[in-house]
Amino acid sequence: MSAPLPGKPAERPAFGLPGRIQAPNSTPRTLALVGLGSGGAAVAREVAHEGNAQLDVHVLAKSAGGGDALAAIQAGGGDLHRDLMRADMIFLVACRGDDASLAPVVSRIAHSRNHPVTALYIVPPGEAAEAAEDETLRALRSGVEMLVVVSDRSYVPAMIHALAA
Repeated sequence: MSAPLPGKPAERPAFGLPGRIQAPNSTPRTLALVGLGSGGAAVAREVAHEGNAQLDVHVLAKSAGGGDALAAIQAGGGDLHRDLMRADMIFLVACRGDDASLAPVVSRIAHSRNHPVTALYIVPPGEAAEAAEDETLRALRSGVEMLVVVSDRSYVPAMIHALAA
């Protein structure tokens, strides 16, 4: 790096610190985001519209499949099994009151490749006490290794963006 010209700021390296390796040492992560229920589906669709090439998004709602897990997965479009197999990180997203009964189905697919699953459970501020024992929370807990409870929907796209960078 050359000395800056008078009146001009010094150039910063594109990555890392001066005198260090100037390129990332890993390939970008591939992420899978599965929206469960109507609220989780809406959040997943919002994230999908950002157009991240490292992200595969699926929407699973039993109502779309008439209550049948296989039909719900087929109605979600795409190839869920393939996308979960190639993903480095797998996330489920659901909102309070969503039907998250397909969480264990997604987890079984992910676990067949020894991939952990993280659930993002969105509970509006002030509703945390009521959500402590709701069915959505129980379903998520039964199918994931890590459960993150957030009060703001904007957490999901911000987290996905940070991890997929």
